[in-house]
Amino acid sequence: MNYLSFYIHGNADGHNEILEMLTSFLALFESATAHDSGGFPSLLVGISSLANIHPLLVHFPIAFLSLFVAVDLIGTVMKKAEWRSFASGLLYLGTVFAGLTVWAGFNAAETVPHGHNVHAIMERHEQLGLSILALSMALLAWRLRRPVDGWGIYNLLSVVLLGLIIFGADLGGLMVYKYGVAVEAVAVSPEDSHHHE
Repeated sequence: MNYLSFYIHGNADGHNEILEMLTSFLALFESATAHDSGGFPSLLVGISSLANIHPLLVHFPIAFLSLFVAVDLIGTVMKKAEWRSFASGLLYLGTVFAGLTVWAGFNAAETVPHGHNVHAIMERHEQLGLSILALSMALLAWRLRRPVDGWGIYNLLSVVLLGLIIFGADLGGLMVYKYGVAVEAVAVSPEDSHHHE
């Protein structure tokens, strides 16, 4: 049997509303987590259709590290130590997710079919990803070693980090949206096309 089935003693035969509710909840849980032919819960059909997890992870370092730069710069300008402290947590999370994303990106590069025209873009995208990881690790190590006060080279490097993120994301978008890397295109006939007014 491919599906896990839940049974409640007495099968909630109408004598107890709590058992009926529990049976309904377990049935809902079972159907939501039922595995399709790919072996991934049908609740997350978008993720189950991914060729690899790089597109899933990539949003986290972009969000955390971009927010780190913004919060840290605002904290510096406004001389708010608590803002800079919060920025440290964002930097830590962004660095961890950057590492995971780079790892997933190398796996994706090996498994996703692509042509020679995309290979050079992919190589530059990889170099930017490694640069983002290295710079975020350096900024984190610097921050853990001693507090960062006022303006200086640290702020300049964090702005450089933001620039690397923007250029890396741009190349990733170029590969997906222009060249269709790791995208299973669906042909839409003119009769089936839908336009929003």
